[in-house]
Amino acid sequence: MLVGIGGFILNVLAFSALFHLGAWYVAASVVAYLVSNATMYVGNRYFTFGLSHDGLLAAYLRYLVVGCVVAVLTALLLVALVEGIGLDPLLGQALALSALVPLSFLLSKRFAFRLGPDAA
Repeated sequence: MLVGIGGFILNVLAFSALFHLGAWYVAASVVAYLVSNATMYVGNRYFTFGLSHDGLLAAYLRYLVVGCVVAVLTALLLVALVEGIGLDPLLGQALALSALVPLSFLLSKRFAFRLGPDAA
């Protein structure tokens, strides 16, 4: 849980910094997600799931695929929230991330780390 909270905070901070520096909010969303995803890999691998170094690179590549899928879904949901109902992009990013946490966790656990339903 702490890994997820840390990743969420890092994502929102990175998004906010990029957006306030003038980046298009959709691009800022994708970059912020991939930055937080890379840092969360280490936390999830060693702390959440307690895995060893075995298969480190292969699992990271699968984790990156999951990250790219969720980054695109986050950006699409963000666009819907900003353009569709007029939310501020920062609030939209936080809500989009929150909505996709369960999917991201499930895909990471089952696909990236190849763990069954009883793990962590």
